[in-house]
Amino acid sequence: METMRVGLVRHFKVSEPLPSGWMTSDELQEWRARYDLAEVCPIPVAQEGANWHRCYASDLDRAHKTAQALYSGEILATPELREAEFGSFRTGRLRLPVLVWRWALRLAWMTGHSSQRQFRDDFLSRVRSVADLIESHEGDLLIVSHAGMMLYLRKELLRRGFCGPKFGIADHANIYIYGRD
Repeated sequence: METMRVGLVRHFKVSEPLPSGWMTSDELQEWRARYDLAEVCPIPVAQEGANWHRCYASDLDRAHKTAQALYSGEILATPELREAEFGSFRTGRLRLPVLVWRWALRLAWMTGHSSQRQFRDDFLSRVRSVADLIESHEGDLLIVSHAGMMLYLRKELLRRGFCGPKFGIADHANIYIYGRD
């Protein structure tokens, strides 16, 4: 039996820097919108000698441009591969350090706080849906997505019997290959 391979790739780095300093919840949402529209900073990419049969990419431009650098065939864009969304907190003009917002969002997301529960549940459903899509194919697949999606998709693939490397926040434009017999 031939081993099925799945290559997970995080999009190229983008020109919009990560936020820092103190922000309101609304300012954090505005940054996210700018990040989603930002131009990519392409780098040379290694093909890893792979002969991918199909390529799926997030429908955001940064993922599509990365996929074009790695795959010469038709790229199937899907919103299923987008990063997790997060809801705005109703905190008005309260300004907090970005690090505090990150921890507050993670805690609210993990505990199912009412402000984040639907976003979390939708995201986890998309992760399972993408894993189902992967399992429905027989050939090697290249998946171009985002850091959070990759982290959760990796966990789901391992749960389903795939083997591959461990990572925290995936490096930009690096192919992480997973296989299953």
